Amino acid sequence: MNAGLRVISDYTWHMKKVFIVVQNLKIGGFQRVALDEAYAFSSKGFRVVLVVLEKLEKDCAKSFYISEIDLIEKFEIQLSVVSGSRRQQLNSFRSLIRSSDFNQYYISHNLRASVLIRLASIISARKVQLYTVIHQIPSLSDRTQRFKRFLYARFSNKLFIFSTAALEDWNKRINSNRFLKMLYRSKNIELLRNGVFYGRINIEPTFKTASQTRELRMIFIGRPTFWKGIGTVLALARTELLLNSKVVLYLPYANDSLLQNLPDSLTSRLEIVIGKTFKDYVPRPGDVHIYPADYGSSHFIESISLNCLEMAAVGVPSCVTKGGLATWPEFGNSTIVKEIEWANLSEAAQIILNCSRIQFSDLELEKVRDFVSIKNHINTLINSLEI
Repeated sequence: MNAGLRVISDYTWHMKKVFIVVQNLKIGGFQRVALDEAYAFSSKGFRVVLVVLEKLEKDCAKSFYISEIDLIEKFEIQLSVVSGSRRQQLNSFRSLIRSSDFNQYYISHNLRASVLIRLASIISARKVQLYTVIHQIPSLSDRTQRFKRFLYARFSNKLFIFSTAALEDWNKRINSNRFLKMLYRSKNIELLRNGVFYGRINIEPTFKTASQTRELRMIFIGRPTFWKGIGTVLALARTELLLNSKVVLYLPYANDSLLQNLPDSLTSRLEIVIGKTFKDYVPRPGDVHIYPADYGSSHFIESISLNCLEMAAVGVPSCVTKGGLATWPEFGNSTIVKEIEWANLSEAAQIILNCSRIQFSDLELEKVRDFVSIKNHINTLINSLEI
């Protein structure tokens, strides 16, 4: 472990203290939100404890803990690793709760942890304000897991959910189940949109000068899985209009089976980057972010990923699955996000080509950065805290 990082061993804290709980610090979406929350709360004067439920990953290609150790230290984020069995984790949460006589605020990005925190607070006879953030559309879980999630969420003082699609699905599930409807009759769930903490990225585009060559690069960032749409990206690259485009895949891990038997005409244009985070991405003129998420038969679509928000902040357009703008209606007034029906690859290719030629004005980028900033996310949470 980095010698400069002080993992919690004593607890003399400022009264404005927030515990942010996350499963792990592997490179991923909910981990990104939790870390950005930590940085944002710290920048507002809160003492922040980041509680991690798994042992820290030491592989730089897989871990925000390694790749962002400088930011964790800069914002004085305290770290507590609460791993082990459920009993051990319960005891660890009891120790955390008993460590301070001040008001304690827990923001949990893990439902099982929310249950443990509530039980620990009851056993310790200490009042804890517990807020849980839901990161998944309920329909994407199997029936048993989905029911557990609804039960676990009931332990929180207040619930938040990341998208309009997930919120609508959540409420639909409750209203169609008599038991859940009774269980949640006095507890609502509130929309809490994701956002970007600008202290970790350079929001000034590096391709402002008109003299730079504009070359289409299709950028994909995410896990190399079917539902994330990486197969669609590779298919697009073989359409006639995009035969001269470059393709850059930012993947947390390799998927050899997905990339086997690709034609030489594609592999010669393909660049694969493993285990890097967004701060390693350097935008170029003509870049277009492609996120063709496939939700199958689900009627609830959330296609504006956190990567889309990051790309928008640096002036790179995103092409996303049609039907996902409900959470971000502001993008409907901007050309920086385009919804696409991926079934017609030729039409999709033309839209992508058009997006690569767009030059965004400073005024438009300023407006976009304002509504995708995590400041709105943090202010919603702060206004909910009973300080």
